[in-house]
Amino acid sequence: MTTKIRRIRRWLAIMMVFFLLFPAGSYAEDVVYPGDQSIETAIQDNSSTAINEELGQGNETPAEIQTLDAVPAVNINENLDQQIIIIYKDSGEDNVKNLALTDEEVVSGEQVSNRVDLIEVSEDTNIEALMAEMEQNPNVLTVDKNDKIEVTALPNDPYIVSGAAWQFQRVGADQTWDQVNNAAPVVVAVIDTGLNVNHPDLIGNIVAGYDFVTGKPNVIDLAGHGTAVSGTIAAVANNGIGGAGIAGLANIKIAPYRTGGAYSGDTQLDVAYICAALLKAAERPEVKVINMSFGGYGTFSSLAVAVNEAVNAGKIVVASSGNEGESWNARVGQYSYPASYDHVISVGAINKNNVRASFSQYNDRVDLSAPGQSVLTTSRSGGYEYASGTSFSSPIVAGACAVLVAADPSLNAQEVEAILKSTALDLGAAGSDPYYGSGLIQLNTAVASINSNQKTGITYRTHVQNVGWQGWRSDGQSSGTSGQSLRLEGIEIKTDKLTYNLGIEYQTHVQNIGWQGFRSDGQTSGTYGQSLRLEAIQIRLTGPDAPNYDVYYRVHSQNYGWLDWAKNGANSGTQGKGLRLEAIEIKIVPKEDAPPGSTNRPFII
Repeated sequence: MTTKIRRIRRWLAIMMVFFLLFPAGSYAEDVVYPGDQSIETAIQDNSSTAINEELGQGNETPAEIQTLDAVPAVNINENLDQQIIIIYKDSGEDNVKNLALTDEEVVSGEQVSNRVDLIEVSEDTNIEALMAEMEQNPNVLTVDKNDKIEVTALPNDPYIVSGAAWQFQRVGADQTWDQVNNAAPVVVAVIDTGLNVNHPDLIGNIVAGYDFVTGKPNVIDLAGHGTAVSGTIAAVANNGIGGAGIAGLANIKIAPYRTGGAYSGDTQLDVAYICAALLKAAERPEVKVINMSFGGYGTFSSLAVAVNEAVNAGKIVVASSGNEGESWNARVGQYSYPASYDHVISVGAINKNNVRASFSQYNDRVDLSAPGQSVLTTSRSGGYEYASGTSFSSPIVAGACAVLVAADPSLNAQEVEAILKSTALDLGAAGSDPYYGSGLIQLNTAVASINSNQKTGITYRTHVQNVGWQGWRSDGQSSGTSGQSLRLEGIEIKTDKLTYNLGIEYQTHVQNIGWQGFRSDGQTSGTYGQSLRLEAIQIRLTGPDAPNYDVYYRVHSQNYGWLDWAKNGANSGTQGKGLRLEAIEIKIVPKEDAPPGSTNRPFII
């Protein structure tokens, strides 16, 4: 009996398992197809289901990334060719969630700042196609491949080390060190390898920056380059130790941004970090000057965008021209970036004999020169060293710019550059040339000129293709666009008559129309809504005070870029070539003052 009960229980258990394994649908098929075949069919169906489930798991849709915290951090020293910089139009937390990137595409990532992300994509991802897709996203300003840029310092070679801190006497800073005593600090953002914030000759002249390498606000300098650059600007003067920066006793501070320099002697900065630093500096109202002692010869669309953001924010942007000026160098005479971008002051180096240092890069974008060979400055160790390279001529000019702003806070970037150029010591060929630019800066003469200059105001705005009327610009600021292939269609100009009795009149050469005839004091010259380009312009002063002033203007012309300055009714632009004007700058200066730049080629026919 017991054996029978056991058999019955075993049979019931088998039946229960059978019912659990094979649902009613299978048995419905059994009714239609009775016999052993029904069991075989049921087993096949069950196997198919299991296989399909496994296939479904393998083909799951990759998850979209909502935050870069969900992926590993980027190693900027590995797989550089798989790294992408993304610059967003607006600040925000986790902008990446709007890009629809998946964890199948992105290997690692880092939110460098609230406008810059850096991602590394998988090797299976078509990086070019992905970048093109992201470029179309309305939240993205630009995307670019990440890269490294070299600082423009030369080795501390004992054969080039001699003398003392000669650079300050050479540029006239010995006469201005105690002449400017501004209350509100003028901040120079130094984008470099960081800063030894405990250096005894820099303490007191440092404000908050950021270390993008460590992702922390406390900045360090393992490489030493950033500390050396900063010392030429703001080493404390009159403290009885070491040397002094070109700032002298002026209230000039350094905001250090570390963007590279992972170890002693490391000369590479990361482009993604540089872009983030530029955007951060551009947002700070107390930052008036940005120094970039580095350069490269590639095409960096992200860097160009970030520089343009800083320029549009009104910052004075200064960069080293490069160290590839030796005749044997394959890069000799080429454009180095960011120095060669529009509205960046490109600085070359001279030696103690006021001669271009043999390594100093030259081209027609060089604006000014400053000492850059055997320059005495602060070192990472807390002491001092002699350093060479356009890395050190650039911050001397950046510091000079800060002193001028400290002396007259109303000066804008264009005015500061014009003052330094008009008061520079002309070297080389007469006038501006590719080796020295406008010459060696003379800070004492520049500071003196501020007090003697009588300034009058001029404001203007342009109607731009696809944009419409832009906001008003003034006193040498750029109105229009550059590098966007957009035409100027109309312009309005007016003067500030509160102090001086000056008027203005102007006429434009318009596509299909020719010279329109003069307009005056804020009237529209050109057209809008007709898709016609401006091709040239004439501007002249009117009123009782007109004989005492000159009006200078220059245009950015299609295929030519910025032409030279025209003045007092002369033609500026082109005629008969079918080329659009893209931007314009206008300045009024006292009659006895030097022009704001070269006047050799303002008009092309």
